[in-house]
Amino acid sequence: MDEQKVLVTGGAGFIGYHLCRKLSTITGNLTIYDDLSSGKIENVNDVPSAKFVKGDILDLQTLCGLPKQDLIYHLAAQVVVPYSMENPLIDFETNAKGTVYVLEKARKDDAKVVFASSAAVYGNPSVFPTPETYGFHPFSCYGLSKVVGEEYCQMYRDQYGLDIVITRFANVYGLRCHGVIHDFLDKLAKNPNKLEIIGTGKQSRDFVHVSDVVEALLRVGAGDKFNGEIYNLGVGKSTSILELAQLILTILGLQNRTIVTTTNQSWQGDVTKIWFDISKAQKDLNWVPKVTLEDSINEVIADRKISI
Repeated sequence: MDEQKVLVTGGAGFIGYHLCRKLSTITGNLTIYDDLSSGKIENVNDVPSAKFVKGDILDLQTLCGLPKQDLIYHLAAQVVVPYSMENPLIDFETNAKGTVYVLEKARKDDAKVVFASSAAVYGNPSVFPTPETYGFHPFSCYGLSKVVGEEYCQMYRDQYGLDIVITRFANVYGLRCHGVIHDFLDKLAKNPNKLEIIGTGKQSRDFVHVSDVVEALLRVGAGDKFNGEIYNLGVGKSTSILELAQLILTILGLQNRTIVTTTNQSWQGDVTKIWFDISKAQKDLNWVPKVTLEDSINEVIADRKISI
């Protein structure tokens, strides 16, 4: 990969930053493309060897005006489920139409594409652990827009001969993320005596550390035998939000002090359970997720110097 020209859309975001950090050690021809609507300039600055282009994936002229690329990681997206339900048109524009624009850039360059999809394409599955073959049953506008993106990827592969790999992310977490772990830690830092959970707390997720996801992305990007494949990227187990809260409280020594409450009302489009079958990725990529939730929570607490 050292001679390849690699483009990462959404490279200033959470997963994009961690991917670009790794890619910058492998190739000297890395370009980050991000409009900074949710990505951060600090993430770009922390990958100094990469070229940064501030641009929107919906700006086809700027996107296609970039130098010819060999490999495109398409991570740029609108990823907030409640926002997608309130603003379905904007969600569609970014996630569906934006993906077609990135595919047009790939078609122009004859570049390989690794597309970042989501567990949201499965909706509320009835099969656990859920395999890649389960099919599309989106429960939110976000999930539907990712389905459309995937279908366009397959169309461009079939009709234009592009090399395309689809990766479906479970709940990715780690440093510089703003997910439920960080939300709980923020709440506890303000008031260690009470922790409120949005929803019932029984909703459960397959939590996968960003470093494990990045490792899988590097493997599908570097390999030449994954064209047309779809991979679930999770840890292959499900943890309820209540269980996550109790783990955090135990690590902080608050298990006998903090009162946990729930709102019992979730947001529109929220799914009940995510639990991936990751056997295909394990077999094809020789990939095994390594970081545990406990390890990562300790990492985040140390990084943010949280003391309660």
